[in-house]
Amino acid sequence: MSTNVERLENSRVKLTVTIDSDTLEKAIDEAYRKNVKKINIPGFRKGKAPKNIIELNYGPNVFLEDAIDILLPKVYQESIDETEIQPVDQPSVDIERIERGEGATFAFEVDVYPKIELGEYKGLAVEREIVKITDEDVENVLKGQQSRNAQLVVAEHSEVQEGDFAIIDYVGYVDGKPFSGGAGENQDLEIGSGRFIPGFEEQLIGLGVGETKEIEVTFPEEYHSKELAGKEATFKVTIKELKERSLPDLDDEFAKDLGDFDTLDELKADIRKNLEDDASRRTTEQVENKLLEQIAEKSTVEIPQSMIDHQAMHLLDYFLENVQRQGLNPEQYLQMTGQTKEELRAEFEPQAKTQIINDLIIEAVNRQEGISVSDEEVNDQIEEYMSNSGELEPEMEKTMRDYWNSQRKGIEMSIERKKVLDFIVEQAQITDVEAAVEPAETE
Repeated sequence: MSTNVERLENSRVKLTVTIDSDTLEKAIDEAYRKNVKKINIPGFRKGKAPKNIIELNYGPNVFLEDAIDILLPKVYQESIDETEIQPVDQPSVDIERIERGEGATFAFEVDVYPKIELGEYKGLAVEREIVKITDEDVENVLKGQQSRNAQLVVAEHSEVQEGDFAIIDYVGYVDGKPFSGGAGENQDLEIGSGRFIPGFEEQLIGLGVGETKEIEVTFPEEYHSKELAGKEATFKVTIKELKERSLPDLDDEFAKDLGDFDTLDELKADIRKNLEDDASRRTTEQVENKLLEQIAEKSTVEIPQSMIDHQAMHLLDYFLENVQRQGLNPEQYLQMTGQTKEELRAEFEPQAKTQIINDLIIEAVNRQEGISVSDEEVNDQIEEYMSNSGELEPEMEKTMRDYWNSQRKGIEMSIERKKVLDFIVEQAQITDVEAAVEPAETE
């Protein structure tokens, strides 16, 4: 067998493989043995007819198609092993020539793992934005915790206000007729949350408990139900009950209820530390991403589209899993956004391409600098994971340790990646600048 390698554009390779007649005939013999038991030839017991007799009855190429099916995966794998290419997708196949007594020629085209021509990665200049955590940031987080721990109580007022939780019955009509999904009883609606159709909640403000009102709304043009999109509707709404948030006092008791804190000051100190740790992590990631972006601009690489497609699909699957964890069916999400799964996947392509290029850069720097990870470093990381698990029963501890030991290769790669990124950052010329922190959310 001989193999010719032709490098095409976008990290695609054409392998032209030629086999001799003996190899072809062996595959035909194998195809004969695979099929002979199913063949009836007059004068022979079923499954006992010689190959040449079957070929006389059905034609000389009767086993050729099955022989090709036998040959292609073997020939392809041998050509990969011989040329040491790294395919990232399934190949396309073209049978350029096949003739008994002569042999055959197959052409495989396949996307391969891209090679990067690494640009300069030392001495790069980058700004590091230093975030200062303020008392206001701490208070915002504290207020968010206070809001999340609020109790819903019967409102002291009797008319709907912004921020109230109204218990409502409603029936919707389009063109004077009720429509599917347009009615509900004892529905809990936070006024101002934007959960309902635009304009719906605002028209309830001022309405009293026990009162009924007809309100006019228009469904958005991008509404997930095409039958209702852009349609005008009338809703008959009755206020059954009003509730409001009752916020807990921000005191030492509140801190004790939240966790292992004795005083409110201890809780605030913990919030500040968490904000500082998060800001430091985000700052480090920003510096790393800026440096990787500079290296990418100075490097040359062609990424095959199939590789981008696979990574984009991985990102999409992860995104939709998060959607489902939040209680929303992925199909419902797609309906609400008016997108197909393919359209949403395409939105992840730029991120997918960036991730692939960053991985290639890290691999190339690692090869060039010879950065390695010791068994001791992997063991230390496993011990850190174990300590984060807290006190465990002996059997559960063994199960957890066995699990982490089964993940040693992945842990090694994670440590290796971090060490390469640390190296790139250490080689950079970093200028610290102050940056305003984004206000911490209170909800």
